[in-house]
Amino acid sequence: MKKFLQLSVLFLFASFYGQNISDYRYIYIPGEFSDIKANKYGLNTLLSEKLKQKKFIVVAGDKTQWPEEARLNPCDVLTAGLRDTSSMFKNKVTIDFTDCNNKTVGSLEGKSAIKEFEPGMREALEMAAKLIAASSPVQQNIAVKTKSAESVSVKATTVQKANSEAENKAEIFSNGNLMLNRIFISDSQFILAKPNNSTPYAIFKASTKKDVYRVQLQDGTQTLGYLENGKIVVEIPNADGSFRKEIFAETVIMAY
Repeated sequence: MKKFLQLSVLFLFASFYGQNISDYRYIYIPGEFSDIKANKYGLNTLLSEKLKQKKFIVVAGDKTQWPEEARLNPCDVLTAGLRDTSSMFKNKVTIDFTDCNNKTVGSLEGKSAIKEFEPGMREALEMAAKLIAASSPVQQNIAVKTKSAESVSVKATTVQKANSEAENKAEIFSNGNLMLNRIFISDSQFILAKPNNSTPYAIFKASTKKDVYRVQLQDGTQTLGYLENGKIVVEIPNADGSFRKEIFAETVIMAY
């Protein structure tokens, strides 16, 4: 029964994250974004830098100049777009990722309290980029050239080890209202993610103190979290400046 439940949880996780931004190696950034307001303040260059830091290979310009793997397999390339989604009081930037069928794979929004446009927009983009997991390509069909110059399609036989380890570490936590997946990005970082939502509920980064984390909430708010008796505790700020605790306990989904 226990093994069946583990397989059920892994299947749920695999179906939910079956098409993730981190599943891709290549990301195309156009010379100009369709949202004219996003073509300012060097956001194009900043986005490229942030994606490279996440181990993606950024391609641009003429497709004939792309790496052979990306050129022969255009559906292995995501397209990144930027939108200025600012409100009256906050600078906001949304990064959209679409596949070769123009289907949205993920949309991540970053916010900044800086009121000046240029530094505020750049910080908002940086906040959105922090939500992107590092590239960890999954098994896919790769077209290669034979010695006779014929193009054939061969199936990759291995899956990235890091991706497999991340899937095996998927856990489900609940505070009684929300059901969230805990997914480890690295030894010092994990996220809590809502099902059917590409934006994490919260990102946890280890602090210098054991089991205490710096937390970024979905709306960009910075706070603290910690582990206590196997539970995840997040300090949620109230409007009056005080804090309340959100306590998430590990749970098991029963299958009948």
